[in-house]
Amino acid sequence: MRERGIQNGDGTRTAWALAACAVDALLLAVQIGLLLRGTGVQFGDARSYLDLAIYCAQNATWYPNARNMYDTYVFGNGYVNILAACMRLAPGLPWVELLNLAFMQAIVWLSAGIAWRMTHRLRPACLTAMLICLSAGFWGEVVAARTELCFIALSCLSLYLLTFPRTATLFLAGVAVALANWVRPLLVVYLPGMLLFLWLRRAGIRRMSMLLAGALAMTLVIGAGAQRLTGRFIFQAQTMGINMLMGANDDADGSYNDAVFREGKAGYIDPQRRARMTFYEIDALYKDEAIAWMARNPMSFFLLAPAKLFYFLATDTYGGCAFLGRETDNIAYLLELWDVLLGRGERPLLPGDAIVLYEQAFYLCLLTAYAFSTVSGLRRRCLRDTLHLHAIVLGACGVAVLTVGGARYHMPYIPIFCICAAIAWDGHATRRAPAAA
Repeated sequence: MRERGIQNGDGTRTAWALAACAVDALLLAVQIGLLLRGTGVQFGDARSYLDLAIYCAQNATWYPNARNMYDTYVFGNGYVNILAACMRLAPGLPWVELLNLAFMQAIVWLSAGIAWRMTHRLRPACLTAMLICLSAGFWGEVVAARTELCFIALSCLSLYLLTFPRTATLFLAGVAVALANWVRPLLVVYLPGMLLFLWLRRAGIRRMSMLLAGALAMTLVIGAGAQRLTGRFIFQAQTMGINMLMGANDDADGSYNDAVFREGKAGYIDPQRRARMTFYEIDALYKDEAIAWMARNPMSFFLLAPAKLFYFLATDTYGGCAFLGRETDNIAYLLELWDVLLGRGERPLLPGDAIVLYEQAFYLCLLTAYAFSTVSGLRRRCLRDTLHLHAIVLGACGVAVLTVGGARYHMPYIPIFCICAAIAWDGHATRRAPAAA
């Protein structure tokens, strides 16, 4: 790896390292404080993941199994099984919280490691860690049985391993990205970006093949295990159909809108018929309905794209959930908060509300910094250094346009925003481009 730019002096390097450790200690303090308060109320999907994991742990099975064949969909497969395995290992431990603490620390330092490997400079690595720790959306996740932290940790691991030239390490990077896909079905977003990284660095067919071999091997292991229990080769969540249909129907507005599944709508299934349908039959039906609507209404589908991207990228307000004991990423809460800020509310401004306001303000600054990093890279003709990360974000935007926009869906890409912003700031501060890996 080549190194460009002016390296910081020993004192400056020590200061940056201490600052990163101090901010990480602050993150840990906030998260441990939440755990001690006992605010682990599980909302929405989190409750479902936890219930599925408890069932698998108590019945010595894995997810999905024959019991799940007639569910509406299977989702969070990898996270449910990781949590269930830990529960079987030591039933009395608070595994949701312990795993989340470990995942969060992995995200912080793997992201810093990616920035270090891409630049060979301590300052952007430490700044990346600090930005992630200051992103309030991560603070309350320590109490939630959700897939986000697990997925982000595994995806960051795959991107970190990708920066090493050894073929064996690239095989492991493929394994890691397949495990991440087991948790959330985003292989279609990450794998092209990873291959682009290798292609831009003239890695050759052999190294690319090792990455693909690792991903394929892990996918086969996962799929074969599920096939033994269900008779179906299931290597990822089966939620594409339901998400596509929510984003392609007469009532679609770009957000997570389930009106299409009400009686008389395209997604409604008669209860008697529904009772006989497996999750993969439902998924196929919803996909067919969505594709048919797109074919009939191409302009309407095209015009929904800006709204989907807005819902995907514009807001970041779920961080107050653990502090307030309620969901904070929905329109009802946001309208209530607006009334509180205008003095029309029936309650005072709470600390959790302040965290939501801080989270949104910080996120908008981070998103602006990420946009600046893209413009700066184009202007200085060094976008190639981070092009694979931008490709991942662009792929995620494509998935949002194809399906539906939701604020939580951008959470996996916050480390990428932080890495790119930190590298761009460091390059601007030294007036030199960051080193290519």
